[in-house]
Amino acid sequence: MRTPERTQGATLIVSLLFVMLILAVIMSVTAQVTLSARRSSVDQDAILRAQFAAESGAARVQARLRVMGGLLGSASLPPDGAQVMSDLAALCGLGSLPTVADGATVCTLNPTTGLNSAGSGVNPRVALLVNAVGQQAFEDAGISGATPEVRSRFWSDLFSGTQGVPLDGAQDASGYAVRYGLKPLAVIRDSATQYRVTFEVPDVTVTGSAGTATRTVAVRSNLPTLSLLIAQPSLAQFALLTNHHFNSAASEGSGNRITFTSRTLFSGPVHTNQQFMFQGKPWFGGAVTSAGCPAGSLGPSCNATSKAAAQPGAYFAGTYRSVGSMTPSPDAPTECAPGDAACAASPNVQPSFPQGVDWDSPVLPLPTNSNNQQGAAQAGGIAIAGNVSSLSLYRDTVGGQDVQRVSFTTDAGGTPVTTELAFGADRLLRILAPDGSWQDATRNPDGTFAPGSPAATFNGVIHVAGDVGSLNAGPNAASGAAVAPFAGLTLAATGDIDITSDLRYADPPCSGAHTRNPDGTVTPAPCTNLNAQNILGIYASEGDVNLIRPGGSKPTQLGNDPAIHAVLMAGQGAVQVDGYNTGSALGSVNLIGGVIENYYGAFGTTSGDVQQTGYSRNFVFDPRTLAGLRPPYFPTAETWTVALYDGATPLTDPRLRGDTISTAGTP
Repeated sequence: MRTPERTQGATLIVSLLFVMLILAVIMSVTAQVTLSARRSSVDQDAILRAQFAAESGAARVQARLRVMGGLLGSASLPPDGAQVMSDLAALCGLGSLPTVADGATVCTLNPTTGLNSAGSGVNPRVALLVNAVGQQAFEDAGISGATPEVRSRFWSDLFSGTQGVPLDGAQDASGYAVRYGLKPLAVIRDSATQYRVTFEVPDVTVTGSAGTATRTVAVRSNLPTLSLLIAQPSLAQFALLTNHHFNSAASEGSGNRITFTSRTLFSGPVHTNQQFMFQGKPWFGGAVTSAGCPAGSLGPSCNATSKAAAQPGAYFAGTYRSVGSMTPSPDAPTECAPGDAACAASPNVQPSFPQGVDWDSPVLPLPTNSNNQQGAAQAGGIAIAGNVSSLSLYRDTVGGQDVQRVSFTTDAGGTPVTTELAFGADRLLRILAPDGSWQDATRNPDGTFAPGSPAATFNGVIHVAGDVGSLNAGPNAASGAAVAPFAGLTLAATGDIDITSDLRYADPPCSGAHTRNPDGTVTPAPCTNLNAQNILGIYASEGDVNLIRPGGSKPTQLGNDPAIHAVLMAGQGAVQVDGYNTGSALGSVNLIGGVIENYYGAFGTTSGDVQQTGYSRNFVFDPRTLAGLRPPYFPTAETWTVALYDGATPLTDPRLRGDTISTAGTP
């Protein structure tokens, strides 16, 4: 049966309408998917920008910590102990520092509010840091216009405790919000010349936002408690320190300079308050610093607080070069004779500074008296009035006990009087009685000793108000030990100290000598026994430390190649060889320790590289002094330093070292 044409037309219309409906549905779905994708893309972009903003905030906190490390790396304080104590008291919020024992807490600080202050001007709580880091250091760090008020605001904000200060930022329609501050905890007195401000580096949490999207970034610091160490550094931590880099005042007046040559091999820190002169290829295994004070300028025009006369630079084979004219760079300067084309490949003058060099370092003035050592000796050491004709230090055995002997002879009353003392690891003094027995020694009010109880304790300091005519190792002079394994000693005298024998440690930290290899490199002497505890300091505050060579002005047991294990210091004079320019060559003085002196004392004479008279120098620095082991009450620098420490380790670049955690926010 044939379908009517009208019915067929209706079916076709229905089919077309159905197809159009399906197409409309497909187009609608497609449009929704496209719109959703566009919305998703916009949301994702906002989320990413919020994430980047949050990470920028965390980076800003990290940058502030790095700036802090850099600023503290240049910190120093004037030689004004009273002002330092006043600033420390103000940091505690006190009018004056309370009297506390070494190792005790001076004050606790509020970790919530920190050292922050809402007032204008200089916040007294951070005045010590304002004084320690000057405007130029801030300028070098990129902080311009760093007036005392600006510096005060920086340190106040930095140590603002858990309340912190806002460090918000915005750019390109996104921003971050973070409050941050270090948490100060306490001020601790380590000693009369060292204090610590302890603080924590807290975690940081930053919220980033872009439109309606937010993201939070948290960085765990994982840093231990850090310390700001405010201290007068011990002068024992130098291999060589010279105030005047000349043999004498006469040499300085005539411009007759000390020259470091290819024979110069120093393994520890070397500093002068003046300017060095180099010839050949001297090697310095430690940091080298120079204050740059020209000859004749030390004092009013070049000192610890003002360096108006300073000329940062050095002499190379007699030619002065300022820092700006050193080639190829101040960090690795060389010098060639004019017209010497071959010199470029192997310069005539090429000092080696593997640990760095600073030509514009602060002046480090030397103390000019031994008052601190005398006070320590009177309180708990051995204080000797008048000259000492002989003082012997040597290891011995008394009653089966390993002891340090201290024997000295005085003649203040016209008749020589010898006192024989000894102490063991317990640091209790014993005395050789007239009957030949060893008995406990008690300290008399006048500083002398007599048999009696209880036994006096010994703090390691011997002070002589006069000269020491012969410092020697007694019966151990030929080959034995002058300093017992457990002994830490400082001998200080107001006059000259004449060394007349070898002075050896029973347990030396180092051995051998630095060696110049055929290729020009240097192999330092091995220092592998760094747990050794014996140490000796020798300090002549107003006189010289003289090594008495054979055939000289007085009897001596010093011979060829003597061994001297000690840190030697002459505050107003020099460490030198008596009669250095007479007689014959006697080998090298084999020193383990360091030399600190007002003038660079002469040891011998040379012709070219050939020793003619006296001794040459084989100086091996004692690295234990950089790790905190020093002779007891050894002189400290007059200036105070402020440095950042992680435990016992200097910290120059504090970082947030923990994990970064990103948590989702609002899309």
